[in-house]
Amino acid sequence: MPAPRRTGVTRRALLGASALVALLAACGEPRPSALQFRARPYWEPALKVATGALEVVRTFELNIRELGERSQTPDQFAAAAEARFETIGSLGQALVPLDPPPSATVAHGHLVTAVDALVEIIPTVRAYDELEEPDRLVHVITLQKRARTAIGDFAQAIGPGRTRDWLLRTIGELGAFHIEALRVPMLAVLVGPFADEAEARARIGQRLPVIRMSRVYRRWVEAGRYPTPNEADAAAREWLLAGFATRIEDVVDLAFTLNDVQSPVAGRWTERAWLARTEFDITGLAASGQGELVIAIARNGTVEAFGSDGQSRWSRNLRIPLSRAAVSNDGALMAAHGFDLLLLDTFGEPIWRSPARPDNQLLEDVVFAPDSGWLVARSTNASGVGHVFAFDRSGQRWGPTRAYISATDVVLNPHTGTVAVASSNQGENQIVLITPAGNLDQRFGVDGQLHRVLFTQSGEHTIAVTDRSSQIFDSSSGDLVGQIGYPSSAAARMPAADTIVLAGPSGLGAFSITGTEVWQIPGLAVERLLVTDAYVIAQTSERVLAVIRADGTRLGQLVTSSEIRAVTAAPGANLLLTANAERAIEAWQLPEIEPAAG
Repeated sequence: MPAPRRTGVTRRALLGASALVALLAACGEPRPSALQFRARPYWEPALKVATGALEVVRTFELNIRELGERSQTPDQFAAAAEARFETIGSLGQALVPLDPPPSATVAHGHLVTAVDALVEIIPTVRAYDELEEPDRLVHVITLQKRARTAIGDFAQAIGPGRTRDWLLRTIGELGAFHIEALRVPMLAVLVGPFADEAEARARIGQRLPVIRMSRVYRRWVEAGRYPTPNEADAAAREWLLAGFATRIEDVVDLAFTLNDVQSPVAGRWTERAWLARTEFDITGLAASGQGELVIAIARNGTVEAFGSDGQSRWSRNLRIPLSRAAVSNDGALMAAHGFDLLLLDTFGEPIWRSPARPDNQLLEDVVFAPDSGWLVARSTNASGVGHVFAFDRSGQRWGPTRAYISATDVVLNPHTGTVAVASSNQGENQIVLITPAGNLDQRFGVDGQLHRVLFTQSGEHTIAVTDRSSQIFDSSSGDLVGQIGYPSSAAARMPAADTIVLAGPSGLGAFSITGTEVWQIPGLAVERLLVTDAYVIAQTSERVLAVIRADGTRLGQLVTSSEIRAVTAAPGANLLLTANAERAIEAWQLPEIEPAAG
């Protein structure tokens, strides 16, 4: 990046002002008072650029470590780098207008070097994506090292003081490592040719976890890389038998070796607490309340459990198609379900001898009772008409619900175990309350088509969430006691309070059960909504989640390494978990909320 030329502009202005003063004096006019020029501020914006660059360097170093430890693939590393492009561009834009005073010339030169190195990462990563040249990633690592060194030189050039000490200490906290890259010849099996990516996806389907058209071999999709001709030939034969044309081409991979000299100091909340990889495409994710048990499932019936540190605890193939999973709050039980339902203990051992199939419809939801002793399951079909069933360790407890009840959503009263069912059937919208024993307890009509039902913390009030409003009823009498006029498509209650969080066309908002607005973020488009004890998490795009504190202030946003396929939270631990397109689970530990002063 060329050094900014603001100094030249300032000199031209000074010369022009001097000429104007001389001209006025020559014409007999009184000499004006001396013109006052105020220098642009430099150090404050320069330090913002430096700290921003250091944050980018920190992110890159964490990803480089994962690359060296083989917990991140080169493509994942490139995707993580692309997530920082906007931030890097902002640093470049903030640097351009800076006009360093003479005392800052040396420091500014180091700052320019640091930002230049980060900016050069952008075309380097894009070239890697477009040309599929792995050596480009080695250059990214070199550029990151150059930026880190330049930020250290900038800190030294500032001179003694708290700012320099803080920058140098922060750089030291990044740790130190050496990484070496070795070129490894491989054989790529390519499948094709296809007219475009849409045709490739339609024909290949679920045979590959990620489908990407080759940039080098146009119209072909890379199906795998193999170290020996025999392995490549065997893989190609399998594709040929499936009816695909194949070709085998020489490619080069990079093998990285990491030598960790000094581990980094504990990172920020936007850095993963842990990452775990699976051998299957993850379609469902669930966790216990404190995150000590995390369950990932695949459509083909595979279930894998992970502990609070991300280490695999066990894996099973249940041999039934699965769509979702649920875990009890204490982690003692888990349910895996599709058209069938299977109950497992914390070690993955079946509680029942065989799966239950209550009504040949897809089981959409499973909700555990507060004591984890039993659960309710909600089924649905293409018309949105389903039933509710209850199960315990012995098998089916009661159900199905009557034909007049169309189960759109289901929730359990946290104290009494009463089951609330949201029902919208042929224009009749109602909430149906069912006792734990399976008997009708209460039913009351609702204005608008239902899509969620919630209980308050005490269970004394039932909240019916429709596309037009949220209506609050007394759970005992069925009387309408309040209303929140905020149209929504997603809703949740904060676990530790009676704050109702609603997401819809107006944005994201939180309300008390009396209808009072607690806070609102207008215009925020939400695809999925989750809550923990202290946070609201809103997925806003395929890779981005906005994290908001319970008081409505933004903590920030997370950018995952690839497309999110499933997401869940451990509410009591304020732990967010995402499953991505690269068959990996990423865990994000949200920070503890500091108590208010006084």
